[in-house]
Amino acid sequence: MARFCGNCGTKLDDNAKVCGQCGTPWGGEAANISGLKVVSPEKKNKVKKKVKLVAVMAVIIVVAVIAFNIASKYTGYNGLLRKVMTAYENYDIDTLVSLSSDMYYYGTEDFVENYFECNVGDDLDSFESSVGHSYSISYKINEIYTLSDRKRATLLETIESTYTDFDVSTIGKVVVADITVTAKQGSKSDKKDIQVTMSKEGDAWKLLYIEKSTDDKVK
Repeated sequence: MARFCGNCGTKLDDNAKVCGQCGTPWGGEAANISGLKVVSPEKKNKVKKKVKLVAVMAVIIVVAVIAFNIASKYTGYNGLLRKVMTAYENYDIDTLVSLSSDMYYYGTEDFVENYFECNVGDDLDSFESSVGHSYSISYKINEIYTLSDRKRATLLETIESTYTDFDVSTIGKVVVADITVTAKQGSKSDKKDIQVTMSKEGDAWKLLYIEKSTDDKVK
């Protein structure tokens, strides 16, 4: 009766003690049972290739997810928010103006500069009064949410009545970030809650407002 390797299925010589193909020792009659199911080397290789393919695909998916998460921090409204907060910390009014909504082009001259100088400047002056002049700033994003249709409609009505020549239909989406800003110097620290409102105008995200947070959490 022919004998076959129980590991790889290779036919064994009558006197063989080990498989000449894979080196598996032959243990006697247990490997010489009629009807023994053996797996051909070709099939085993196919299984190995499938396992490797699945492993490679899993790695690709993980890398893609990580890359997407990293990229999302620097693009869209997340990317805009990072730039806004850096400009806020450095009192970089020119950058804030360059990031602001197109609606400000339809306002009175210098209004947007005065708006950011006042809102951001008041916060920084307050920090200096509380903790001193050589403070460091950090911030924590508490929540980012899309404005509800009701709130968005009210906001657009306000914008339309203020900037009559601005086409509010260009604003497709409004996102608000609730942020806690902390100024610290030595053992002294001070915190302020602010809201950064951002609008998607066409394909670009723009800065609408930087203002002190309110107790109104209806979205």
